[in-house]
Amino acid sequence: MSDALVMDRDEALEICARALEASTAEQTEVNLLASRSGLTRFANNHIHQSAAETNAEVLVRAAIGNQVGIASTNDASAEGLRDVAERACALAAAATSDEHFPGLPAPGEEPPTLHGNAATAAFGPAERAEAVRECISVASERGQSAAGACSADVWAHAVANSLGARAWQESSVAHVRMVFAGEDSSGYAETYAEDASTLQPRELAEVAADKCERSISPRAVDPGRWDVILEPPAVTDAIFHLSVVAFNGLACLEGRSPICGRIGEQVCGANITLVDAPLDPRGIRRAFDFEGVPRRRVELIREGVAQGIVHDSRTARRAGTHTTGHAGPASSTWGPVPFNLFLSPGEATVDEMVAATERGLLVTRFHYTNMLDPSAAVLTGMTRDGTFLIEGGEIVGGVRNLRFTEGLLEALSRVDMIGRNGWLDDYVWAPALRIRDFRFSGATEF
Repeated sequence: MSDALVMDRDEALEICARALEASTAEQTEVNLLASRSGLTRFANNHIHQSAAETNAEVLVRAAIGNQVGIASTNDASAEGLRDVAERACALAAAATSDEHFPGLPAPGEEPPTLHGNAATAAFGPAERAEAVRECISVASERGQSAAGACSADVWAHAVANSLGARAWQESSVAHVRMVFAGEDSSGYAETYAEDASTLQPRELAEVAADKCERSISPRAVDPGRWDVILEPPAVTDAIFHLSVVAFNGLACLEGRSPICGRIGEQVCGANITLVDAPLDPRGIRRAFDFEGVPRRRVELIREGVAQGIVHDSRTARRAGTHTTGHAGPASSTWGPVPFNLFLSPGEATVDEMVAATERGLLVTRFHYTNMLDPSAAVLTGMTRDGTFLIEGGEIVGGVRNLRFTEGLLEALSRVDMIGRNGWLDDYVWAPALRIRDFRFSGATEF
């Protein structure tokens, strides 16, 4: 009996093989994503939705010479697989020639086999409801209103191509997110984990409740340059945006990256080291990409010096190098993106950072972040759900939210304290940072 959480290797690769057999193209690639997801939402201290979804998506890329067609389906029957393969072939036959198509990757080093977490697979509606109950009970005890979501997802990913490449892996992620609200304040907390048994929702809820309570009656402060302590959720948001524009092989080839021509140069502070490490157990592990190529560990920044970028087979061919195993779905136009980012920690605690700050701001998280100028990595967004004024090394109260507009590499050149503990979101693990002269460009009324 298979111990697979969603779909075992043999079944997944058999579905891929049937789609390959139905293709008449010169080269064909098939991705299968089989998933089982559960979600419980709550608001106003009550659960208002519980949902479950099971799905299997098949993505076929067919190539006739340099003409490429892509089609997808979630019908894994024999007829559905024939149909999706025929559609991909028809689209390839009608496509214009793609001069940068490198052909599909031939079989190479076999990626490691990853398995999902059984506790996350078993984290069903009753378990999610119990986790939410703990969150709501904390909010009720504090006279606050809780809203958020608790989810658990497991999926299997298989890749096969007509050159003989084969790969299969399982992944899992459990997630709890909450915002606690008072009359004029709010507090946020969130966690991700491969293992649902490690979520600790009550402890997380206490964090959100404390932030909400401490930010009551927020005062207005003027925008401008502030010494700022960014807690890990704000840092992970900024680092992910930086990675998409800076270390993307396509962005570098097209001259849109802020590190174009700067590999080997100092691009930020010497205390900054950033790597993409797909198998690091602190993150949501990913063994291979959508071309079935093993994901490589890539040093992006070491001690402030730009070291490298990530590639898929397309950008690697154009750059005259090798893929690092960072291909996205064939339908994506983003190019290769690092999805397992780790910012090296330091020695400080957030309390120590606060104590060392004469006047500044503590930011819990960012909201509605957008890249204004990718070529300079200028990011803008808002603070949200816990922004505090620091005076004389102490937090003296909440402040109304501010808009920031800041060049990320320049900001990382002004980091003078780094936290010893990190936090994980979907794609980034990072500690807190204290940054001098962080630019806030506008204020709000809330």
